[in-house]
Amino acid sequence: MKIDPQTIEDDLRAAMHAGPSPLPAWPDPVARVEAGITRRRRRKLLVTAAAVVLVAGAAAGGLAVVTHRPPPSTSIVSAEPVAAPQILRRSPRPDAPPCRLDQVGAVDWIVQSAPWGQSTGFALRPTNSERCTVSGKPALSGVNTATGASEPIAAADLGPLDQSVVRQFPATIDPGEMARVQIRANTTCPAGEKPRSYRDLTLTVGEKKLSLPASRVLKGVCGADVTQWFVEPPMDYASLNATVEAPAVLRQGEEFSYTVRISNVFPSEYPMDSCPVFQLGVAAKTTGPWQRIECTQDSIDDHDSVEYTLRGQIPPDTGPGPRKLTWMAVMSNGEAVIADMGTDGTAVTITR
Repeated sequence: MKIDPQTIEDDLRAAMHAGPSPLPAWPDPVARVEAGITRRRRRKLLVTAAAVVLVAGAAAGGLAVVTHRPPPSTSIVSAEPVAAPQILRRSPRPDAPPCRLDQVGAVDWIVQSAPWGQSTGFALRPTNSERCTVSGKPALSGVNTATGASEPIAAADLGPLDQSVVRQFPATIDPGEMARVQIRANTTCPAGEKPRSYRDLTLTVGEKKLSLPASRVLKGVCGADVTQWFVEPPMDYASLNATVEAPAVLRQGEEFSYTVRISNVFPSEYPMDSCPVFQLGVAAKTTGPWQRIECTQDSIDDHDSVEYTLRGQIPPDTGPGPRKLTWMAVMSNGEAVIADMGTDGTAVTITR
């Protein structure tokens, strides 16, 4: 027998709602199902719409960030060759009591590590705890390699010294500084005089004999020019720091760009009447002339910095291997700024 579903539904509703009942009537189950379906559809629609709005908003926000973010500065700053600048240095010191040499047994040989560092040559390091002076011209002697006898080496006059090194005479030095002396071999012999060679060189200062490093010898000479003791005065440094960012690996002869940051870490403005003059080097060898940066700044604010991206080139004859890239600037007042001074430069590797 076939029963009409609509009739069953009507009978069920009549039975549920007929007569008084102590309990509340059940809601219409069909209506509940329909309402639930409707609510779920509405909720799903709202969630989907919200998700679309969120995604669109995020995309729009991301586009806005990208649009307004300033592009990284990679433009190369121009720099023009200029004459070597005048660098401020420590003023000459008045003569002080003689340096004590009783605890000094030898003279060192130092090698210049940067274009602006102490020059290669002999250096005396007194042990005084206060300022002192080493003066006069020491006497030079050595062992004649032909006879094996120790003898004085004849004095020669080879004229003025190289002016590229700043020297102050006599050597009045503060604790930790070095007294310097320069020895130049005279290889031009008078007619009839045979050249001689010497080892185990010794300088005599008063009654004190100071040995020179065994690696230092004189070959084929007719005397030597020994200077008076002098000091290479240190530069006056600006109250600025500088760092260089450069490629870690560079080839011989390669042209490259690097960025230098000059920072004023002090609470007062650093004025610049003109743009810095700089020189780039690899260890003690310069890579080109002094150049002036073309800039627009007339000062560096306190706790602020300026950046310049510059061009450089590794000399083709630079030996391969680990090297230090050195950078120095001279400000308009003559004060010096050395980049990465604490590490003697920026470490790079030179390849062929």
